[in-house]
Amino acid sequence: MWFRNLRIWQLDAPWSITAADLSAALDSIRFAPCAPGQLETLGFEPPVAELEDELVREVAGRQLLRARRQERILPMAAVNEVLPERIAAIEAREGGPVRGARRRELADEVRAELVPKALLKSSRQWLLVDPEHGLVIMDTAIAARGEAMLTLLRGALGSLPLRPLAFAHPIDGVLTSWLRSRELPTGLELGDWCDLQDPQDTRNKVRFRGQSLAEDEVIATLDRGLRVTAAELLWDAGDVDPLRVVLSEDGAMRRVHLPNPEADAGSDESEAARLDADLALLGPTLTRFFETLFPAFGGRAVE
Repeated sequence: MWFRNLRIWQLDAPWSITAADLSAALDSIRFAPCAPGQLETLGFEPPVAELEDELVREVAGRQLLRARRQERILPMAAVNEVLPERIAAIEAREGGPVRGARRRELADEVRAELVPKALLKSSRQWLLVDPEHGLVIMDTAIAARGEAMLTLLRGALGSLPLRPLAFAHPIDGVLTSWLRSRELPTGLELGDWCDLQDPQDTRNKVRFRGQSLAEDEVIATLDRGLRVTAAELLWDAGDVDPLRVVLSEDGAMRRVHLPNPEADAGSDESEAARLDADLALLGPTLTRFFETLFPAFGGRAVE
């Protein structure tokens, strides 16, 4: 278990749900495979496969959940392979062209026929509840998928008062200032990944990858009025293996690189023991990182 992306929500009320009560609530939205005619399904599954009755894993007060999404993969090309033959047969029988709404209706019929034969694909996302700091952290880069998980969770709990984490200072403004001045708070450094965009013409974009952001070419984009929409940040850069994230203007953190505890894990450890060791390191690491990051953007925004 290790997060590759971070999307963060802020709890608007104290979290008082025990791991046992949360696990019981999640049982009503436990993951179930797609039915033959179903395009997609979403639910929660045990964080430790061998512990089927445990839908929440708790370590040091932090609660870990795992959501599973299963989709049927049906490319439009598969529909287009069958649709022309279906249309040709109808036109030959009826003696006239098939157009407009009738054509779309046939496409829907073909799609419905092919859905049960489509391949299945699963993806999993971790969700970490940190009651002490009032945060819900998800391993997803896609906002809509995060919201879908929260909607599912809210339905099981009856209510879930939270909102996307926001800072007092706009992220793009702070990142742009850092790129120009090269003056970052202690503990933070810019990496070698940066996206810039013209606020007046969103088609005018510049991306830098794998090069020093202190080069004149990079600074020149700021002189043309572009602003930073995403940048790689390094935390504890003095370490051999620093934490790295690409922070976007919407608050999402992608391409997360954290020191991996699994490299030192014994081969005889159980899945539960490895997960607990990961979580015991992940939680405090993120907390210390956030203690540096959040104040750099003026702290959490107050509604």
